[in-house]
Amino acid sequence: MSGAPADIAVPAGAAPASRPVARSTAVGAIVVAALAIGAAFVGSYPVYLASLAMINVIAALGLNLLTGNAGQISLCHSSFMAIGAYGATLLSARWGVPFWLAIPAGAVLAAALGALLGAPASRLRGIYLALATLGFLQIVQIVIEELANVTGGVRGLTVPKPSIAGVPVTEYARFLVVLGTCAFAVWVARNLLASRVGREFNAVRQSPHAAQALGVSVHRVRLTAFALSAGYAGVAGGLLAITVGFIDPVEFGVSASLRQITFIVVGGMGSVAGSVIGAAVLSALPEVLRPVKEYSDIIYTLILLGFLIFLPHGLVTVLARVRSAWRRPGRGAR
Repeated sequence: MSGAPADIAVPAGAAPASRPVARSTAVGAIVVAALAIGAAFVGSYPVYLASLAMINVIAALGLNLLTGNAGQISLCHSSFMAIGAYGATLLSARWGVPFWLAIPAGAVLAAALGALLGAPASRLRGIYLALATLGFLQIVQIVIEELANVTGGVRGLTVPKPSIAGVPVTEYARFLVVLGTCAFAVWVARNLLASRVGREFNAVRQSPHAAQALGVSVHRVRLTAFALSAGYAGVAGGLLAITVGFIDPVEFGVSASLRQITFIVVGGMGSVAGSVIGAAVLSALPEVLRPVKEYSDIIYTLILLGFLIFLPHGLVTVLARVRSAWRRPGRGAR
């Protein structure tokens, strides 16, 4: 009994050694530099797909913080993306706010509404929490469709082209904005999980009662997780708006939430690397499924069920096994 609180307070892997952290940071910097350089020499469509993949990574990071680390189920992550996208677009289109201010403002609005939802939702668990978040998704969809004079309704809304001081932002510059934001989001998530906040998240996920006995405010932790997750989704929604150039409520429905859950399950729950891997791998799936687009939701569901049954800890565990085998002493000795 005496060992339980210690296990909860300091989960395994919460404080990685400095050498692996420095190595992973160096690898991340190399990947970012390679993407930035490579994007300058490829066509616009690959750059567009890479931007969508990185936007999915940002959204997956936020959902994984809430579900994988804090243990809170959410079926309305796409709604917070919608709030960020519509908030940033309306600020730019109606009041002329530059995109580099409108996107953070939309993210703040999403985080505020996430905290508002998290206040009552933090007291719910299991199916009741899932139904509450699903209800919030439906409310957001209805509001967008009914306020057609503001949001464009089901017809959608054209997003103003981003510009700086009246100069239009090029496609490559927009890619760099998305790349830089994605890298920053990954860095924040990694440092957050290595901090006291991340340890509290994992403590509440493992055992709320034990965490509360150790002096952790379970309600505050869950509220923080909802706000952070919604903020990440708001940033992803704002970036999606300027990347695609058009938004409508269909893009932020139940199917989008299902895809985001699939990202973190396939990549690995509770893992920053899992969020990146799952979102990056599955972002290419729509292109593969283009001939059978009408069956995409079924295929995503089958993938989700397959991983839950056969590989519940995601692709990140496969990567860990490969790395472990590669570093095994005496490998290749004859």
